[in-house]
Amino acid sequence: MTPRWVKKRDGRIEPYDEARIARGVIRGGRRTAPADEIERLGREIARSVTLSLSRGTDRRPETTQIASAVAVALDQTGHAQIAQAVREWREWRVRRSAEVRIRNNTHWDGTDGGAEPTRGRVEVFSLRAARPWSKPRIVDELVEGAGLERDSAEDVARAVEERVFAAGLNQISTTLLRELIDGELFERGFSAQLGRLEVLGVPKPDLEQLAFLGQGRAPVALEDRVSRTALARFALDEIVPGAGAMAHRRGDLHLLGLGRPFRMASGGLDAARVIAVEGAPDDAYEAVRRLIQGARGAATSYHLALGLVGVENALAPFAADRAALRGALRLLVEALIDPVPDEVLPSPEIVLGCAPVDEAQTVVLEEIAAALLAAGKRGSGVRLLVWLREPSSSRDLARVSLLREVALSGANCDLALGPGDPLRSRGMGAHEVALQVGVINLAGAALAAGRGGRERFSLRLAEAVEATLTAFHLRRRRVFSSVVRPAFPLFGEPHEAENLREADALWDVVGVAGLDAAMRYLVGESPRDNPRVAELASEVLSELSGLLTQVGGRLGLGQVLLEDVPAGDVGIRFASQDLERYPDAHDLLGGAEGWDTGVSGCPAGSLQAELGLRLWLHRRARLPLVLGREILAGDLAPDLLLASLEEGLKTTTRRRRKGGAA
Repeated sequence: MTPRWVKKRDGRIEPYDEARIARGVIRGGRRTAPADEIERLGREIARSVTLSLSRGTDRRPETTQIASAVAVALDQTGHAQIAQAVREWREWRVRRSAEVRIRNNTHWDGTDGGAEPTRGRVEVFSLRAARPWSKPRIVDELVEGAGLERDSAEDVARAVEERVFAAGLNQISTTLLRELIDGELFERGFSAQLGRLEVLGVPKPDLEQLAFLGQGRAPVALEDRVSRTALARFALDEIVPGAGAMAHRRGDLHLLGLGRPFRMASGGLDAARVIAVEGAPDDAYEAVRRLIQGARGAATSYHLALGLVGVENALAPFAADRAALRGALRLLVEALIDPVPDEVLPSPEIVLGCAPVDEAQTVVLEEIAAALLAAGKRGSGVRLLVWLREPSSSRDLARVSLLREVALSGANCDLALGPGDPLRSRGMGAHEVALQVGVINLAGAALAAGRGGRERFSLRLAEAVEATLTAFHLRRRRVFSSVVRPAFPLFGEPHEAENLREADALWDVVGVAGLDAAMRYLVGESPRDNPRVAELASEVLSELSGLLTQVGGRLGLGQVLLEDVPAGDVGIRFASQDLERYPDAHDLLGGAEGWDTGVSGCPAGSLQAELGLRLWLHRRARLPLVLGREILAGDLAPDLLLASLEEGLKTTTRRRRKGGAA
């Protein structure tokens, strides 16, 4: 029979825990083998030890028996080195435990017999220095920092002091001291004061995991990840508390940029104005130098993206000297590449927006593409966005072919189609700033509503919008009202920087994830398969747009945009959380990685079959259609892509005639 209890060295009895055996093997042998291998070995050894102990007669084995069984199992399976590492780790623990001495009833002078604990012997270590033990300091902190009455603070400090001295500690860190204080506050029911004293940081096991996962990367990437983790906790607890924070943690919505709560989401620079700020440049190199200086200075204010608007127009005067333009643009791309790429949350991406209309502007586009082709996958942090308003001509075919080459090289690029400005719709226009971005989980709302629960789905949608925009309002009030005053150049002339404080220049952005999955769950079909379901999807987007206008106006947010967010890991995060909450999510996910992101409601598939629906939904939502690198590098050749776009426009026209104008 599997043992249920374990006898410790000091005689205490604890429940038998197989996972604890596995953790001991992993902790002792983690320096001798790869992480995945040692984790697998730890689980196997733990099962082997449990089986061995179950064959014995002792229903309450001692820890020494378990240690011997672990050593035997490791030796017999050919892991003598790991067995030795585990033994050394256990011996170190025994030696360390022996160093602790209990000192009860000692006078301040060290003689026995008194009831006053030793004072002045314990040092409290912080990140800055070590200080002698001081109970009055704890009392003052509890009164001033936590808002306790002095009598209550005296009781808590006295209890903490007794626990510290009873343990025989000569040294104690401020972190451990804070945990002891928190424990006393919790036992006495001071939950509100407990939250005010909480220490923001990263637990050591999590920090070790981050360091392990970050092997081979620059140290600044780990430092940035740690700081973002602590700041995200602070933002959820203090900046956007309440319904927004709870919905974010549940997975009903995702608030982007919590790890950088004092930055704006995205903005834009008018490339021509940045270049002309010091007068007309002499050549392409001087123009590019000013662009680099402006982009680097402005990017520190954002956490998602910074758009360089009208690059093709700003550099068109230098198209005649193509060799110099080529060298200057390669310098631009190399200077703006993210020096520390981070797959989870990269540095603000620099988006080079181009909408060429003449030959000189086309030359600039071609040289930007050549610079990105030369950089290839190294070009992380720079994205080329080409906007074609009405793609149909042979010149557009050449541009799409060029963009496809860039996509196949691994560089970041997008193709925007339609009448709406893609940079402006994503908060990267030359005269707008997107303060914050949130994504609503439509699939999760549908799963919570139940199959066929259209009215309940609307209620869930309204709750998600309310929570998202309330969080926006709180963050705007707590952070941006005092922090947002970026230095020129951001856009326009220097005196126009004050426009950042006006509501019409500060936008909030909401995207969606899981539209296709939500429709499939609610009515059993995808918008791709049934025109009536596509109409329902359009109704949901219109309903969402109306809610954003209504709630945003009530909260004084100004303009709240519905954005077709670029595909990222938000949909995967939502799907992972929904799998834990809703049993039906397993069938709905159907082997896909996660919920699709964006208003199109169509994950990448047969683009020819889906393009009509995509264009129609985007036009109904008054948004340009943006095709990402994955689609541009797909199987659809540029000529077929343009043909599909033309057919999609025809389909869109037919849909609009049947369903009414957008």
